Amino acid sequence: MILRPAANAAPQPWRNGGGVTRELLCLPAGAGDDWTLRISVADIEADGPFSPFPGVTRWFAAVSGAGVRLVFRDAEADVRPGDAPLCFDGADAPGCTLLAGATRDLNVMVRSHRADALVTAATFLDEAEPGHGPGFGFFALQALALHGAGAGPVAMPALSLAWCEAPLAASRAWSVAPSHDSGAAREHPVPGYWIRLLPPKR
Repeated sequence: MILRPAANAAPQPWRNGGGVTRELLCLPAGAGDDWTLRISVADIEADGPFSPFPGVTRWFAAVSGAGVRLVFRDAEADVRPGDAPLCFDGADAPGCTLLAGATRDLNVMVRSHRADALVTAATFLDEAEPGHGPGFGFFALQALALHGAGAGPVAMPALSLAWCEAPLAASRAWSVAPSHDSGAAREHPVPGYWIRLLPPKR
């Protein structure tokens, strides 16, 4: 298992000047722009359109700030921290308006012809089975303890990613518990997100 805190990832400024991205995972490693899976945290600092990603399925979740309004050709959606992750075609490139100041978000993107993904909100009461897919992970919104990913609990700092690739190293279901060092047990509406990498849809 790998553990990657966003605080350790170098910020990559956007070409349009509207924010920065911190890449947490890119598979296969060293693939450059030819990735199959890319997980990142972005700071959106100004209104503007998303970059288009044709052939990519994109999952989006607001993790801090007030959130954003995404405007598609035939619909719009307000995405706030604690909401279920939004899944859309990366080619759609919606317009993005900040609801009340800068917002940080989680992005999970997969090349649709190579893989699929499922991102779901976690609670402190549920368990998640790694299953038999090619990859499985958890993104923590607050400092917490991840159980099931090793011999003992794994301490995860806020805004960090724990990730296992197949064959998965987990011997049992994963679950999360508040960290004794994090102060309040519930700093966010949800403690984080389960991320599953799956075979491509047929």
